[in-house]
Amino acid sequence: MNRRQRRLVLVSVALGVLGGSGVLGWAVGAGRLGGDRSEIVRKIDLYRNVLLTVREERTERPALDERLAMVVDRSIGSELESVDSDLRRRLAMLAESAGIRGASVSTIGAAVIATPAVREFSRSGNERAFREEPDFVLVRANVKGVGPIDAVVRFLHELDATPWLKRIEQVRLDPDREGKSITIAVGVATLFIPGLAGDGELDQRPRSSRRPGTRYESLVAANPFSLPDTPATPDVIVPRPTPPVVRANPRSFWLLTGIMEGPDGTEAWLRQIESGETIELPLSGKKRIGRQIVLQLEAASGDIASFRVGDETFRVLIGSTLDRPLP
Repeated sequence: MNRRQRRLVLVSVALGVLGGSGVLGWAVGAGRLGGDRSEIVRKIDLYRNVLLTVREERTERPALDERLAMVVDRSIGSELESVDSDLRRRLAMLAESAGIRGASVSTIGAAVIATPAVREFSRSGNERAFREEPDFVLVRANVKGVGPIDAVVRFLHELDATPWLKRIEQVRLDPDREGKSITIAVGVATLFIPGLAGDGELDQRPRSSRRPGTRYESLVAANPFSLPDTPATPDVIVPRPTPPVVRANPRSFWLLTGIMEGPDGTEAWLRQIESGETIELPLSGKKRIGRQIVLQLEAASGDIASFRVGDETFRVLIGSTLDRPLP
């Protein structure tokens, strides 16, 4: 092979190499090889996330099942008809055993609470059943009756101590003029999961409580709804000098009858001794009790409420009038 032939061979090889590189560069530049690789990487990341999610859910599933079983074991049934009947029966039994007279119990319908994960499932196929499956059903009931203060306190305490699942949503007490008899109205709610029932039978009577019933003995003995007995007039009236006319303190006519935790928060209940007028004063709420006296509730805890009149702050014990502050 002479020099001319070798030169032609070298030129041909060079052109072939350059041509192949150009085709490869055009393919990469056009995104064909790069696009395929990006799609493969995206799918790998997607499948990895799915596998990690499944592993995490499988690890957490026993704890989730245990929490669900605790809720189911405290529910009083798995069907609306049986839960409605059992709820009314349990409330009536508690009221009767506590000494509430003429107790009546009524349920006010059921509310189906849908699953909060409804957007996680499609509207068709196998996932539709999970999308339409309810999370739980809420059943509400009202209890009304009349009784003395010890029966009312006992009923509320035993209702709170019952082991079955419930929420006390509202309590309203309406005493008579003497405070000897109190009309009570209580709103209670319970929930159940359709088709899931507990392993055993729940006790109907209270077993334990976060607070002992003895802590209410002083409240029952004081009976903040009852006015003190008027002392008998003495038979012999001794003439006395006429004292100077002193205007009565408006605070002496208002009696602190109770401190309640209601749907709107803490409230102090007061009653005007002479007229029987009652007010429910919420935290930071204000009420005029005299021509120049505006009463404001600052705080309330246990049996003591703190009030403000102008720049003065004072504390009052349940069963005392506002002119008898604590030291």
